Amino acid sequence: MKKNKKKVSVIIVNWNNINNLKECLYSLKKIKYKNIEIIIVDNGSKDGTLEYLAKEKKSNGNLIVIRNKKNLGFAEGNNIGYSLSTGEYILFLNNDTIVDDNFLGPLVEKLHNPSIGGVQPKILSYPRKDIIDSIGSYLLNSGFLYHFGHNKPDAKKYNRGAEIFSMKGACMLLKKDVIEKVGLFDKNYFAYFEETDLCHRVWLSGSKIYYVSHSVIYHKGGETAKELDVSFIQFHSYKNRIWTYLKNLEIKTIIKIIPVHILFCEVITILYIFTLKFSLAFAVQKAIVWNLFNIDRLLIERKKIKAIRKVPDKFFTPNITRRVRISYYYHLFVSSLSGYKD
Repeated sequence: MKKNKKKVSVIIVNWNNINNLKECLYSLKKIKYKNIEIIIVDNGSKDGTLEYLAKEKKSNGNLIVIRNKKNLGFAEGNNIGYSLSTGEYILFLNNDTIVDDNFLGPLVEKLHNPSIGGVQPKILSYPRKDIIDSIGSYLLNSGFLYHFGHNKPDAKKYNRGAEIFSMKGACMLLKKDVIEKVGLFDKNYFAYFEETDLCHRVWLSGSKIYYVSHSVIYHKGGETAKELDVSFIQFHSYKNRIWTYLKNLEIKTIIKIIPVHILFCEVITILYIFTLKFSLAFAVQKAIVWNLFNIDRLLIERKKIKAIRKVPDKFFTPNITRRVRISYYYHLFVSSLSGYKD
């Protein structure tokens, strides 16, 4: 088989989102890269999704449907889908995306590079297709992420490929053999930051994460989160971010980042209290306490990471770390009031 025809397993997790799922699948039918299988993992939908998929399956032999009895979350849902995948490359795709007909070829081509383990396309907003949703994220010394270009008008400066710290879970393509080395999504993450944790492990294994500018998809964004309480979102976002760094970073890097991150968390908690967002303030503190009470599990996870790690932090962190103005944190805080997570 020619190398540009490697099989791609497309995994989509769905929960009560039939209309967006229909649009996503319709766009996938029109892509030029045909050597794919599509695996839909339904997390107990009650909106007619399963009936719709039963009809789709009759006309699409490449469609595999997995029915979960309850909502297992993004991480576990994708892990279940992965267990049935047969492709050499694995594409994790959100159900609220619409793909360009030529998006997959450039991603696959970039993955032919032996040093690269994962790639993401240019993700534009929908229906505002001139606004960037994501071109990848960088690490900040505070422990937060810098979402380069997010909510900015698309421009020439975003048309250059680059190494990034983390892909966005809305669309990320990885080599299956890399996943076999670093593991899949952490089951402790019901939702949020799970893709960053996975990308972090890819970097630790000695492979790189790359942004491919000439591959394009469109993302509606936040469709599933609309069904969730803002405090629930913030708890899992903060909990998983702290957990990721504690289990993945070397001790000297933890000492550099975690105290600063916790200080930011306390300042944010105070701001939530001043703005009468008591449930959000409690969510941040609950996230910190959760990590404190799971030290025993953390030590077990760090042993697993030790087996994965092939390079020290200093090997890759300078390339994927950025500096930002203090105003960036203000915008993060304001966005968090409506449920946006870092």
